[in-house]
Amino acid sequence: MNYYWIGVVVGLYMVWGGANKSTAIPYRLIHARASLLWKDKAHLFLQVSGLLVIVVMVGLALLT
Repeated sequence: MNYYWIGVVVGLYMVWGGANKSTAIPYRLIHARASLLWKDKAHLFLQVSGLLVIVVMVGLALLT
């Protein structure tokens, strides 16, 4: 099993949670940490960083 695809799923969750401003417990934990630094833009930060996680993980998965 290629574990990079789990990273893709995590990235998708970050993008989805940021877009919907989710109130699910795992997303709230991630958002609480991001909001310490990014304040009102934490959802946008999590969307962008989720996209970066997806791109990197897909790239690594395709290289192996």
